[in-house]
Amino acid sequence: MADHLIRGAGLTLAGGVFALVLAGCGTPTTPAPDGENATTGPSAVTASPSPAVPTRSVSAKNLIVPDDIPIDDPTYKTVVETPDGAGRSVTESYVCLPSDGLTSLGASAMVTRNFAYRIDDPKKDLAPKSPLKNQPVIYTQALQFPDEAAASKARETYVDWIMKCPATLTEKGYTIDSAQSFPPTKVDVEGGRAQVGMVAYVKPGESNARNLFWESAGVTQVKDRLMITVSLSWGEDTPGTLDDTESDFIHPQVILVEESAIRLAE
Repeated sequence: MADHLIRGAGLTLAGGVFALVLAGCGTPTTPAPDGENATTGPSAVTASPSPAVPTRSVSAKNLIVPDDIPIDDPTYKTVVETPDGAGRSVTESYVCLPSDGLTSLGASAMVTRNFAYRIDDPKKDLAPKSPLKNQPVIYTQALQFPDEAAASKARETYVDWIMKCPATLTEKGYTIDSAQSFPPTKVDVEGGRAQVGMVAYVKPGESNARNLFWESAGVTQVKDRLMITVSLSWGEDTPGTLDDTESDFIHPQVILVEESAIRLAE
């Protein structure tokens, strides 16, 4: 897990408390005589110190853990947390992030944790040649904002990136399978709001269009916090549906955003 420091204009937060205390000072004297202006006379006003106001932050307890990660076949797979520096950088954790990425959202603090599936029985590996082998396939970031309005604005911005992702990738030379992609879609979560979208694509220059990258992004908001969850898979088959009535074929993002809401509320 990596803690990331977000620097704003004149403000630095690193998972701690930032307090601004305004205090006046002066020397008490005899009250001004009747008719004398107390603000310009010999007496001065002493302002009471303002109490420090703690700023909420996020920490490791707000992040998804391995037990929260959906797994299709635990008989030969294990969810593992990946080390810092493995796979994509935070600024490239989603294929359609702009150049200023998460920084532009205006979070005051952020923590991250990513995951991979370890193949415990290679004989059962259905995708031995996957380009995602030994790489993170789930990226998560918990972001703290100054208030709920700022978090809502950031959520709307990220959802817009998801909405525009097929067009963004097309401009970069990717081939998009529109029939297998879907725009940001609401998913019900307890105590918050969540939307999930997916784009199925072939990278520029790839000759095999049968095997697609299936990349989904989920955005979950609980009050003044967001969780970003990015899920990757590769192959011929879609990772699932958002229809939770199809219990054997639920998209992993349904589970991820549900768990995100629980973690953000802590």
